[in-house]
Amino acid sequence: MAEKHFTCIYLQRLWINMLMYCVLQIYPVDKVIAQHYSWEEFVEKISVDEYDDGEDMSPLLEELAGLHEHPFNLNTATKDDLEQLPFLDADEIEEILAYVYRYGPMQSLGELMLIEELDYQTRQFLALFVYVENPVEEKEKLRLKTLLKGGRHEVTSRLDVPLYKRDGYQIPEDEVLLKNPNKVYLGNSLYHNIRYTYQYRNRLFWGFTAEKDAGEPFGSYGNMAYDAYSFHFLLKDCGKLKALALGDYRVGFGEGLVVNSDFSLGKSTLFNMGDTRPSIKKFSSTSETSFFRGMAVTFRFGKVDVSAFYSYLPTDATLRKDGTVSSLKTDGLHRTLLELSKKHNVMEQSAGADVTWNTEYFSLGATAFYQHFSRSFSKGTELYRQYYPEGKDFLNASLHYRWHRDRFSFSGETAFSNVYGGWATLNKAIYRFNHRYSVVALQRLFAYQYVGLRANTFSEGGAVRNESGFYMGVEAAPLNELKLSAYVDYFYFPWVKFGIPHASEGVEGTFQADWVVSRKWELSGRYQLKRKERYGQPYLYHKLKVQAQCMPSKVWEWRGVARYTRVRDVYGRHVGGYMGGSILKWKDRKNRLNVAGSCVYFDSEDYKAPMSFYEPSLLYAFSFMTMYGQGMRAAVNARWNVAKHWMLMCKYGATGYFDRDEIGEGLQRIGGRWKNDLSFLLRYKF
Repeated sequence: MAEKHFTCIYLQRLWINMLMYCVLQIYPVDKVIAQHYSWEEFVEKISVDEYDDGEDMSPLLEELAGLHEHPFNLNTATKDDLEQLPFLDADEIEEILAYVYRYGPMQSLGELMLIEELDYQTRQFLALFVYVENPVEEKEKLRLKTLLKGGRHEVTSRLDVPLYKRDGYQIPEDEVLLKNPNKVYLGNSLYHNIRYTYQYRNRLFWGFTAEKDAGEPFGSYGNMAYDAYSFHFLLKDCGKLKALALGDYRVGFGEGLVVNSDFSLGKSTLFNMGDTRPSIKKFSSTSETSFFRGMAVTFRFGKVDVSAFYSYLPTDATLRKDGTVSSLKTDGLHRTLLELSKKHNVMEQSAGADVTWNTEYFSLGATAFYQHFSRSFSKGTELYRQYYPEGKDFLNASLHYRWHRDRFSFSGETAFSNVYGGWATLNKAIYRFNHRYSVVALQRLFAYQYVGLRANTFSEGGAVRNESGFYMGVEAAPLNELKLSAYVDYFYFPWVKFGIPHASEGVEGTFQADWVVSRKWELSGRYQLKRKERYGQPYLYHKLKVQAQCMPSKVWEWRGVARYTRVRDVYGRHVGGYMGGSILKWKDRKNRLNVAGSCVYFDSEDYKAPMSFYEPSLLYAFSFMTMYGQGMRAAVNARWNVAKHWMLMCKYGATGYFDRDEIGEGLQRIGGRWKNDLSFLLRYKF
């Protein structure tokens, strides 16, 4: 029997190799192994539309940048490893693992083309985070000697130097300062952070981060040098212990209706929205929100995962005159006496647990989450705040479920909160006709009485309350080189919102096409229409984006992009704007030096029709320029691998406006038309 089994495996491997040979004769190698996309293009594709809507995806992008810098072996990857990549859905992860199990280790990334579930773009994305080599023994016991000598250390330091002066750094006269002490920033204009991380394969992580934002005091006003510090420790897959986190960490269960400090891609990725994989993860971002501080653990007993966590976290908040909490402050800035007075003035204690039963086709779990704050929340007297959080104690509980069989999958969660007795539910169904055509439907209903301070899931309003809606999306690949996708999302707000004294509704629709013209050229286009109410009046906007990319050789890459936006505001006026820009990149054949230059011209009539543009930036830093008016932006970014362990990056950027004599307002005002800045990053790996 054993000989028969090995003969079968050998014949399967021989068949795969012969098929791969034929494929490589038909398709160019670089087109198959999916190394055409650059990191910058990946970032722009998954996030630019969320930045247009005000969503801060920096923590997610920082995490993905770390995975990109430290890819993992696809032949030894586990389900948990692949679930770190938010562009992969459950079906795609299952097919990748099944392929390696059936046919043995991959010999090259070209074999990804034989997995029908993976389209061209997904293969391109995946190649940025994985590599392929013959597997080695991965499950040896963790020993202290191995931990200390077998991992990778990385130290990075970033410095931003503005070549201009904002009004907040101008020292006013004593009389003015005494009358309004918030007229000046307490620190200098430099931004600085330092990071240390250690990683042993994909099983052990630890590190710390220290950060000072521009304008924040350094070593004064109560700061021990930097304004913010973070420490993380994560141990994975140690016997029955699935995960152990100490320090700062993130957790997410179900669809995120109860607790989710993880990050998602929203509507930009059709088949992964609202999909919060049960997990405990490290938090190594420079963001000062969306994490827990304490301890979290997950044990696996056969088919049952049991998770528990506790957190004690100082939190920024805006207080009312009676000392109650009006709202939580989430920007992490402490530049003035007013901002500093809001720093860590509320203590948040939280504890939670989740039990999930998993089978091959079905999973069922229950989550409970409790929060206690040192100060009471006050909802105020405004009508739209009638069902905002009130009190010190908050309890949420839910059931989450998932069923998958063949081409159909269904998942969802239903949650309850003790405040006002509100409830929420979100359910999603996916059907794949074949590897070329798929459809997804998502329904959500968040009662306006539901309160979930740590909830985070697919929504239009940005919060898990006062919203219901239905989403329908389709993907089609009629040709190997052509991918079409479209979605329509209808949303309804049953209770009043800020500026809208009645129930309101809206609809959003998007169509996108991606065409691989040849191994050197790619084209893409996206049109978006959205209608919703603002201040009691309909607000309508159209967005059009066209992009072309060319790789004439292995050392040169060019990308051009054009945007057009037209908005009908609440007064019935039509406001429009357009933008055109390009990015040119070069690297030497040994990949020791990389240089990228970008330039964009924009002309927008009003701030209601802003233009966004992603430009190459430093490692773990992301430059999404949002501009309105008339002007231009240019930047040069260089990366030099000085030696085996050292890397230096620097960036110079300049923004000029042709329709104004000053930039910004208040303390952020710059007295001139031009804004120039320098940034540096130094990394040492050992």
